[in-house]
Amino acid sequence: MRASRRGVRTFLTSSAIVEAIDIEESIVLSGYAALAEDSAVFGVTADLLPEIDAALRRHQAIVARLRLMHAEAVAAEQVPSPHDEALAVLGLTGPGHDADLTDVATSEPVRAYRAAVSRPDHDDRRPTLVAVAYLVAASHALTDPTNCGTASPALNLMPPPLHRDRALVEQVLRCVVAEADPAARAEFTDHIIAASAAFAEAGHGSDRRLSVLRYNPHSLRTACRSAGLGEVDVRIAG
Repeated sequence: MRASRRGVRTFLTSSAIVEAIDIEESIVLSGYAALAEDSAVFGVTADLLPEIDAALRRHQAIVARLRLMHAEAVAAEQVPSPHDEALAVLGLTGPGHDADLTDVATSEPVRAYRAAVSRPDHDDRRPTLVAVAYLVAASHALTDPTNCGTASPALNLMPPPLHRDRALVEQVLRCVVAEADPAARAEFTDHIIAASAAFAEAGHGSDRRLSVLRYNPHSLRTACRSAGLGEVDVRIAG
């Protein structure tokens, strides 16, 4: 039985959903896992650990839902229109292509994240600092497409930002300022600045209307300033 375009309630193309999965798995889940495993590096208090574990489970569920959305989107995209069917009868179109989770280029934030964690460095905590810094930036750059049944630029319906994650990472930022040693705090700040540049770059030069990315430098700047990270607020990429 063929999928119906009308019956599939999704606003993202399959390639945009792949982008969402890539960022969720590479950055968001990695960041929360780093927080859970190395909370002492950030001075995270014990009362925040259950919230971090809950956020990790929440985003694992988001990825699972995104994978279902991807399968639905691919099925809908493969339903030929009457025009496509007429061309096929005339032999003017080739066989359909089965899209998968590797059929689009890696997004700029994920490329930047992977480059940052793979750089040679004698400091063993560098990958952890990078992971959480990119999580901080991601919470001010991503939406949750699983929290919106349908969306349309014409109707101005878009999925909401990660408000719960923003609130949680702001508490983490306060812990970093209050408890982390100066060297870790300074390096962490530099990684947030680099992450902000990667997300800012991802929003330039292409049509992002149906992307998961809605980078908000103002909210990221405000969160850093409110937590007391000092000069980081004037260096966040816009």
